[in-house]
This record gives sequence, C-alpha cells and structure tokens, in this order.
Amino acid sequence: MLLIRLSFILCILFPTVLFSQKSSNYISYSMDNQSYKKGLLSNAHADFFYDKEQGVIVSSYSSPQEFVKVSNRKGEIKLYIPETNTVTYTQDITLSSENELIFYFSNNQQQDLGLEKEGFTMVDSRLDKNYLIFVWEAPQEMNTVKKVEVVYEGDNPIYAAYFNLDGDVLKKIYYYNYFSTTYFQMPTNVTEISYTPEKDSIVQRTIYSNIKVSNTPSSSYFNFKVPDNAKVNKSDL
Repeated sequence: MLLIRLSFILCILFPTVLFSQKSSNYISYSMDNQSYKKGLLSNAHADFFYDKEQGVIVSSYSSPQEFVKVSNRKGEIKLYIPETNTVTYTQDITLSSENELIFYFSNNQQQDLGLEKEGFTMVDSRLDKNYLIFVWEAPQEMNTVKKVEVVYEGDNPIYAAYFNLDGDVLKKIYYYNYFSTTYFQMPTNVTEISYTPEKDSIVQRTIYSNIKVSNTPSSSYFNFKVPDNAKVNKSDL
C-alpha cells in the first residue's frame, strides 16, 4: 500500500515525461461561460490567446460586451473597448496571467492549482480507490478558508472543495472532459458551485473549445496592441 501511495504522489508531483519534455509557445482557445445567480442566467463568450514565453494572455470578449483584455505575469491589465476606443490600465497581482487555469495545465503545474503560491500547506494525502486526495491547509491570515481538498485521477485534478473555519463547504469545483494535446492536458468543462451566507448558491459552468497549440502565432491577437489614439480612462500602474 505504501508503494502504491508513493507512486500516486510521484505521478502528481512529477507529471508524465510525454507532456513535460515538449512545449509550444502559442495557445489559443475559446471559452463559453454560464453563470446562474439568484434566478438569473448570464452568458459570456471570449477567445483567448496565450503566449507562454512572454506570459501574456489576450482575451477577446464578444459578449456580454465587446472588449479586449491583456494581462501579464505582473498582474498589469489593459482593458480596451473598441466601440468607444478607450483603454483602462490597472494592476492587481491576483489577476496575474499565472493565476489563470491555462497557465497551470499548459505548464504541467496542476499538482497544486496555485494553492502553494497562495500560502497553503499540504498536510495530508490519502487514497480512495483509484483517486488520490490532497489536503491543503490555509495560511492563518486567510480568515475565510480553513482547508482545501483536491481529488486527482491520474495526473489530473477532477474535484476541489473549499471549507470554511466551521468545516462547511464554501465552494466546489469539478474538472472534467479532459482534452489532450501533444504538450499537455486540460479540462474542457469546469463547473464551480459557490455557497453564499444566504443559503443560496452561485453556479458557473465554463466550456473550453477550439484548443490549438503552435510554435508560431496563429492570430494577430497574439501581437495585439492598444491603438495609439485610444483615450485613457484611468491609470493605476
């Protein structure tokens, strides 16, 4: 049993050689998001263009509003609205491109989904049939979350649960329908259920499609530049 458990842990901490030995700098994909809150359904669609080497993600939204967002590793954000030819600059490290789902999976760093970077500490691991469960304890300064449990099937996470200080579930995330490229695997469906203090829940379902990888830019969005004559709304940088 110890050897089996160790093999599972090594499988997670050191992803398969097939995916770790190869890379591709340019990744594009589409996203459709549905959010259900207090009886209201909202939809969003965007096309994403990720330059791994530069750490830049360009997000081109067509709904609910047309805009382009450019984010980098430092959390520097450019939000451009073509209709008004305006741009907003801001900076928030929590919005870093390295906090996006595509970063963890395309770089084969799905072993903790960014929890360690947020200050979480892995305190336990256990096997449940073919599933490996990691338990991450929140840092003391995080006064809303006590721990996170992440369930893996093979290399990939399939479920994560966030618990509050009383041991109640705050949020559940399901990762499924994995898509394999030559370089990495990523879920094409992610469902997130967040529970509110009002005994209600917010449900978000995200579908990723048209996933493409290449060694050269396949779209002009990879080199997107805000027009020089764009009016600046705000600058926090």
